[in-house]
Amino acid sequence: MSSEQAAAALGVRLSTLYAYVSRGVIPREVVTDPEGRRVSRFRRDDVLALSQARSRPRAGAWSPLIESDVTQLDASGRLAFRGIDVADCAGWGYERTACHVLDIPDAAWHLNFDVPAPGTERATDTIRWTVMRLAARDEFRERIDPGHCRSVAISAVTASTTALTGLRDGTVAERLARAWTPDAAGARWPAVAQAIDTALSVLVDHELTASTVAARAAAGVRSDPWMVLLTGLAAMSGPFQAGAGQAAAAALRAWKADRTVPPAPVSGFGHKVYVGPEPRAVLLLDRVAAVCPETADSIDDLAVRMARAHSLHPNIDAALGGLILAADLPDDAGDVIFALARIPGLMAHALEEYPHGLRLRPRALA
Repeated sequence: MSSEQAAAALGVRLSTLYAYVSRGVIPREVVTDPEGRRVSRFRRDDVLALSQARSRPRAGAWSPLIESDVTQLDASGRLAFRGIDVADCAGWGYERTACHVLDIPDAAWHLNFDVPAPGTERATDTIRWTVMRLAARDEFRERIDPGHCRSVAISAVTASTTALTGLRDGTVAERLARAWTPDAAGARWPAVAQAIDTALSVLVDHELTASTVAARAAAGVRSDPWMVLLTGLAAMSGPFQAGAGQAAAAALRAWKADRTVPPAPVSGFGHKVYVGPEPRAVLLLDRVAAVCPETADSIDDLAVRMARAHSLHPNIDAALGGLILAADLPDDAGDVIFALARIPGLMAHALEEYPHGLRLRPRALA
């Protein structure tokens, strides 16, 4: 079958079909047609098998295939937000990257209302509590039009940052750096702020993670945008997503203390998608080196040993753990960075899902 025929049979766009190829979902053959052009061909049996796999219930596994324009990634290590490479987005900074993912040219990242001072609860609880408080105050809460949804995302990030830090001025990264870094006027403070900004920028979205699917499911039943965010924030709260940075920091501390290669798997190494180096980790580890070269060297040493022993590469959690160690940040700094960063991405996916209604309905096998 030609690419066009295969895409039509699967009911997807050509770009989605090629994404399936790059991620190993379906094989293809590249042949030369009578006019001398190299074209893709797909075995009919492979196309039919994938079509059936997408529609039949599977015991213990649910593999939804959802078309999305928000993020493009493949196992070779390419990651892009709406077609722009993650490295370019990291150079833009978090606020511009968030607007790009939300598909708007710009936004005002400031508050026109009061938020509470930092409390004693978990930092990520403060974020979720702030979302709830803003929802209760929103007289247009039930609106799901794009303008309101985008405003909700930006307000959630801005208000949560103020609630966490007590600061109103500066970018999100600058406020977090001032709150977390004792020597805010010191020479290394700009490097810390830049590293946090890079972390926020590269974490804005990562395709269909568990929290993204949860947010899409909430949007599918027409939950208001605040509850969509709360659903996604709740789903990412475990040690396998937002909390993984803490575990990676602990593993890096243990490595620095005794130089013993940990058994695989260990938090911070390996990835379910990337087979080689992860682009987000590469970008953030460069910033970690600018904050503390000694920490970066230690991570590089462990990375070499993990590659030799287990064929695993550092992932974004290792980079977040390295940032925590390099800048002496709170242990839950990775959780906070992850949650704040991902809010615009959750909303971007909700905006794609709202028009579809209730379609994410897996079946159970008795």
